[in-house]
Amino acid sequence: MKFLCECGHPIYNQTDYLPYKAHVISDQDWFNFLDEIDDAIEKAGSTPEDKEKALMRIRSLAVNLSKSVYQCNECGNVFFYRNPPQLEMFRSCSDNPNKELFKSAKGDG
Repeated sequence: MKFLCECGHPIYNQTDYLPYKAHVISDQDWFNFLDEIDDAIEKAGSTPEDKEKALMRIRSLAVNLSKSVYQCNECGNVFFYRNPPQLEMFRSCSDNPNKELFKSAKGDG
């Protein structure tokens, strides 16, 4: 996927580990998500197949509950991507927005 910010800067989603992309889970879903993780760990069987099934259940849930969010590196505008495909843009209330909102907490590594 590629789209243009209103400032004209292109925003790409053609690879993984993007420093300007994040995944957001609503607060209404967050604790249910954590409960599902706990449940998958506690109830996963002992075979590799059981563990794989539990992992895939959590990954699927994470994908279904999250929204993709992008930030323009040039102006700092933030875009939420929702299904059905729709982009919603938000501007910073600051004249000098932080343009690294979604950079990894672990750094570039």
